[in-house]
Formats: sequence, C-alpha cells, structure tokens
Amino acid sequence: MIFICPKCKEKLNITDSGTARCAGGHSYDRSRQGYYNLLMSERGGTHGDNSEMVAARRAFLSAGHYEPFAREIAGICRSLIPEGGILLDAGCGEGYYTERVRRELAKKNARVAAFDISKDAVIRAARRSAADEYAVAGSYHMPLADASVDVLLNTFSPMAAEESARVVADGGYFVMAIPGEEHLFGLKSAIYDEPYKNRPKDTALEGFSLVEKRELRYTLTLEKQEDIRALFMMTPYAYRTDDVGRERVLSLASLTTEAHFIILIYRRL
Repeated sequence: MIFICPKCKEKLNITDSGTARCAGGHSYDRSRQGYYNLLMSERGGTHGDNSEMVAARRAFLSAGHYEPFAREIAGICRSLIPEGGILLDAGCGEGYYTERVRRELAKKNARVAAFDISKDAVIRAARRSAADEYAVAGSYHMPLADASVDVLLNTFSPMAAEESARVVADGGYFVMAIPGEEHLFGLKSAIYDEPYKNRPKDTALEGFSLVEKRELRYTLTLEKQEDIRALFMMTPYAYRTDDVGRERVLSLASLTTEAHFIILIYRRL
C-alpha cells in the first residue's frame, strides 16, 4: 500500500479481509466504497466540500466543460512519471482528474494514490475507479512516507508547502494548477456589480525549482441552466453571494465565461 499509518508512520499492509494494518497494531477498515479513512482529526462535523458542492462539481466536470484542462494535466503527468512510478493526487475531490491521470499513467505501469479531506468527495472518487488507492486525509498531514512519490499533483486544492516537499522524492515533480487572473470572470460578472480578477500568486516554492509554467485559456459557453447552476454551486461563490446575486446567476438562460488555468511544474531539489 502507498499510504502509511497516520498515527505511528509505519507501513500499512492489506490483510485478506481488506483491512489496512501496521506493525504498531493500528488498523483501518476498507469502506464498502473502497477507501480508507486516515484523517487525523478530533474535530467533528463535515470536513472540506459538502455533498452539494461535490455533486455539483461531478455534474459540471462530467459534462466535459474542463476537458481541455484535464487532457493537458494528464499529458503532463504521463510525461513526468517514470516507468512504474508513483503519483499522488493531493486534494483529489470527486476524482475526475484522478481518473483521467490514472488512465494515462497505466501506459507506464504507474501507481496512483489520491486523498481528500472531504469524505463525500472521496466516496465519489472511489466509486469512479477501483484501481486507485483512495483515502480520507488532509494535505497538512499526508499519510505518506518521506520521499515516497515521484509526482505530486494538486489541482485547485489547498497547498501545504512543507508536506509537499517532504513526500516528493529527490528529482521528482510537483504539478500544481491554479486559476488564472481571468478564470470564470464571466461568472463573477453575472454575480457581482464590480467583478474582480484573481491576483497572480508568487510562484516561488521552498524545496523546489520551477521548471515550467503553462497557461491554458478558452471561452466557455453554457447554454443549460443546470450547467450554470452546477458551475456556480461547485465554487466558493455559492456561499459568499447574497440572495440577489444568487438569483441573478441562477436565472440566466446562458452564460459565457473565460476558463483560464495556470499549470506550474516544479522539480524537487
């Protein structure tokens, strides 16, 4: 198993019954959906995206609206992974990108592990593909050994710099996707009287060198209200918008917006 015990950091081995157990005696049952709960937290309640946001993202992505971006990400990961290597998708959400990457990496006999802090998201991800190792876990306490992955992937998820540097092997790669300045500006224009552009982020990352920066942008036109609703509900805007703005965007018959992605490729020093 790629994941390790979050309590004692020992290797996890899978028993005949599917339970993951370490030498320290800690064990984690495999859920019926196919994931392991390795989240180390004493807080109750919901972690990460809730079921409504996860369902909206599944609907929107499954309709193919981010297909060019998914294809680009999968191609990059395939070009970077060594034969028989390991890729970790940190903050995998409902597994759309994980599945695309997994299909590409199968051509190089690579292994894929993925986790998200949202249990609702991981349930959907594990249902999408039984070939990957899925876990409920957080980016700031990744249940992985030091220098254990060849490629770390992060698409629009919280980024823990220290943990990211810890788990990537020397000479390995970290692929991070962030929204460009004009990403979803058309959506924001429909919501807000004074829409704003995303601020450029500092690309410096301790422990890594930036080897390439790619930019992908295209115009996205949504002509179904269910697609507009799915896009709106999968973003944080759905929970930051007042009733007037929400009604304005959800009543649209069509929406044209910019899809603007920045892909940063780092190499571990």
